[in-house]
Amino acid sequence: MPGSAGGIVAGPAGKAFYDPPARLPAGRAGTLIWARPIEAPKGARAWKVLYKSTVVGGRAVAVSGLVIAPAGRAPRRGRPVVAWAHGTLGGARACAPSIPGNPARDLTDYYTYSSAYSIDVGVPALTRMLRAGYVVTATDYQGLGTPGVHQYTVGPTEAANVLDSVTAARALGSSVGAGRDVVLLGWSQGGGAAIFAGQTAAAATGKGLSVRGIAALAPAANTAPDIEGLAPPGPTSSLSPSVLSVQQLNAFRGFAAAYPELNLDDVVAAPGQAPLRALGVQCTIHLGDVIQELEVDPQTFFRRPIPAAWRTRFEQNTAGNQTTVAPVLVMQGTADTVVNPNGTTQYVGRACGFRQPLRYSTYQGANHQTIPFVAMNEYVAWIADRFAGKPAPSTCPTP
Repeated sequence: MPGSAGGIVAGPAGKAFYDPPARLPAGRAGTLIWARPIEAPKGARAWKVLYKSTVVGGRAVAVSGLVIAPAGRAPRRGRPVVAWAHGTLGGARACAPSIPGNPARDLTDYYTYSSAYSIDVGVPALTRMLRAGYVVTATDYQGLGTPGVHQYTVGPTEAANVLDSVTAARALGSSVGAGRDVVLLGWSQGGGAAIFAGQTAAAATGKGLSVRGIAALAPAANTAPDIEGLAPPGPTSSLSPSVLSVQQLNAFRGFAAAYPELNLDDVVAAPGQAPLRALGVQCTIHLGDVIQELEVDPQTFFRRPIPAAWRTRFEQNTAGNQTTVAPVLVMQGTADTVVNPNGTTQYVGRACGFRQPLRYSTYQGANHQTIPFVAMNEYVAWIADRFAGKPAPSTCPTP
């Protein structure tokens, strides 16, 4: 059984860390279930954490993740927190980015620029953020690592998981020194998750957090047009052919888990049933490779048209239909074939309809894999300005 030290329950080693107790502890979302120290970058400390969070409808679940903090004593007011939201990895428990032996690493040091769609574990600019004195949290999201079907691209679930990772970090006490000021930073799936977390005003303030900004790298923010289209990339699609079918199946799987009225048989045809089941055991890249090797037409996986009940839920989970609680920075590569710049521009158009400042930066020739690195100087400086309380820039048209 896990032990306890300083009021913090020490989680078990190995895979058992991700198996929560049969009865979750009392307390609100963000309550720390247990934690375990892991290898950290030089001058820092890191933990795997298991914490309470929620899914759509408020049901309590266990979620895993990481907390990385600078070594040494925190200032009296606590350290600012950057809540990292990772990109698409898949739908299986084993796809959780906190599972590898050394997950608390700077993605910048390990990343290989590749034309293939792949997202390595780690956090870009981690070293720079630690040197700036920030605590960094990195949720796995519900269903990755822990039991349950991953509610992929379901905004309220991902938003809760991101925000609750900060509350869990605060529960680690003086060893972390996490304060209340938070900037949300996400990439791809995580970019959409960060935006949704920033749209969740009541949730953020109810958790005692002050969200200062939302930075989104090539965000998956155009859910309804992308999923409902079920077609190869075009002016409104954010998905490339190589990952279109897997990500759409993953979205259908996650939405059906989140919303009981949705029936998977209404949207997934017989040829898609096997890859749909495979999402429970394989990660996105591996499953995509298998589908490509089989030389099957992924368009046969789906039924058309999509029923109205499904369309309604997709619309509800499309970002930009309500304001955020803080300024937004959106960064997009013009050569991105995973998140099409046209889809990002559509999100920006919706979000600019509100009064919150939004800066939209495009990077000529950058693709989905390179945008976190070529845009790094911009979002690191922008995050620092938000914590410093400086006015946020905006590229939205003046009303």
